[in-house]
Amino acid sequence: MCSRFELNISKLDLLKRYDKKQITKFNPNKEVFPGQQILTLTTDFNYMRWGIDVDFMKKSIINSRIEKIYSSKFFKEDFENRRCLIPATAFFEWSKINKDKYRISVPNQKVFSIAGIYREYKSQENSICHVSILTTESKGVISKIHTRMPIILPQQFEQTYLHGENPKEIHENLLKNFIDLDMENLSDSQLTFL
Repeated sequence: MCSRFELNISKLDLLKRYDKKQITKFNPNKEVFPGQQILTLTTDFNYMRWGIDVDFMKKSIINSRIEKIYSSKFFKEDFENRRCLIPATAFFEWSKINKDKYRISVPNQKVFSIAGIYREYKSQENSICHVSILTTESKGVISKIHTRMPIILPQQFEQTYLHGENPKEIHENLLKNFIDLDMENLSDSQLTFL
């Protein structure tokens, strides 16, 4: 599960990292929460609301399991047609045992991309996109504190993830993908409860 992340980087560094010339209304954020408008990247930067709303659930779906994309078919169309990147400088996880809060980042990367899927909701007045983070079974250092983790894309795979025309191959690649992570245990004074 991923219910908090950080995007704490300068606008210039963000634009350089994604080779873009422009971004509107960008403010670094030390802790991003579900329900907020978050920065995403499709062809260009966009803001989407974190959490996909569905009729049969009271809460928005903020995480989607990559293993169930095709078996449950609930997010199959989103995965096949509406993939996005979610830039982050870290994400947070809480230990199930002692509730300690951990800040998790990618070594030697100021910013990295989390795999996302989105859905567009239209009304007569406007349209808004809602996004969900793709998660996988925890690997490496994170498996010591939690069973799930967001899918972090290798930089060289980002364009294939966004624009690749074979979603089954992309799916298979995501199931095998693993990036080493750094984990920092935050002090009790920084602890935030879900």
